[in-house]
Amino acid sequence: MIRLPIIKPKRNSLLDGITPIVALDIGTESVKSLLFTMGEYGVSVNRISRIEQQQHAMRSGIITNLDTVLDNCKLAINQLVTNLKPEEYPKKVIMGIAGEYIQGVSIVVNYEREEHFEKEVTKKEQDKIISEVKSQIAVSGREDLGLRTGLKNEDIEILHITPTGLEIGGMPVNTLVGYKGRDVKLNFYASFAPKTYTEALRKVATSLNFDVLGIVSQPFAVARAHSGGSHTNFSAIFLDIGGGTTDVAIVKHGNVADTQMFAFGGRAFTKELARLTDADFRHAEQRKIKYSNKELPKEVMRQVQRSMYSTAGLWMRTLKVALENCDDIGPLPTQIFLCGGGALLPDIKNSLMEFPWKKYLPITVVPKIDMFTPNLLGSIVDNSGDLQNLYDITPASLAKFLYDMEVDRTTKDINWEV
Repeated sequence: MIRLPIIKPKRNSLLDGITPIVALDIGTESVKSLLFTMGEYGVSVNRISRIEQQQHAMRSGIITNLDTVLDNCKLAINQLVTNLKPEEYPKKVIMGIAGEYIQGVSIVVNYEREEHFEKEVTKKEQDKIISEVKSQIAVSGREDLGLRTGLKNEDIEILHITPTGLEIGGMPVNTLVGYKGRDVKLNFYASFAPKTYTEALRKVATSLNFDVLGIVSQPFAVARAHSGGSHTNFSAIFLDIGGGTTDVAIVKHGNVADTQMFAFGGRAFTKELARLTDADFRHAEQRKIKYSNKELPKEVMRQVQRSMYSTAGLWMRTLKVALENCDDIGPLPTQIFLCGGGALLPDIKNSLMEFPWKKYLPITVVPKIDMFTPNLLGSIVDNSGDLQNLYDITPASLAKFLYDMEVDRTTKDINWEV
């Protein structure tokens, strides 16, 4: 029997088991949302909503028609609060963000305690160490994204700078407080985004009368939501294939080592199928879904497969380029987890299995490929009975991110705020 740690939340903590919160994933193809609470043992998912988006609402994971997206979000929230009493309505939201201009980087910092290293670290000293490191990351991260996008520093927002691992004297610890040692090692994940993207999300939240608890890099959240994601012996590549983008996260030894995002998702498959069959987008999308579920006649299945196979090959070549850009992390993990609606296409998995990995990428063996199904989520209990799909992983991951942040704040005295 596994004994879970009992978390005693502080006053005003969100870990009270009763505060309703919304996780909102505004995707290219659909708005997905969860209504959840957080308690001492984790996240409780109580309701799930999914609203299909119109073609003009989003492009490559970014809002292009704010009014349309807002209407869809209102429909999603209305579904979540149906039959609830007004006092039970959620007032807080955690939101996800993705896209090619979302910068994510994993950082390892070695810090030497020059004075009184023979004494135990105090809460004040830990705060000082983390604050100094975050300040340095904030400056360098903005500069990196500015160079890549041409944006000025003032046009770039820090989403979150998250501690993902702490060591003192060579020993992994949950908090530095109470430990002695000279050498401190800190692992962080820092995420940055153009302010135009985050301002659009905040406008949505304001229109819904929500307080924003955080805007989170989705690939990071997905990688950390796996039940083994933070274990030191865990390494994997996570591929979240949405409608407009594919989000890549590489975990090595329990730390998110790198993230990449590229504008190639399920919508590209639909558009190619529509072109080849001279059909409109909606009919092509329906045919693609039926193809994934093996619900088409054999002759039509073969016709669709030809289109899907060639597009999947192009997607795989784009993924190869993204993985080549992760050139500072050493050999790639040999386990791949797929999630997102695009992962339902069998040709995605087939293209991964057929690719000559060892010929083109730093990997020791051909990777094992599995689906990141909801039963693999850590610290999440589904009370709705509806958390069953690959495309629900991202909103559930946002809830898990918030839970981890609140646990660190209330039990480890580590504040993730910038």
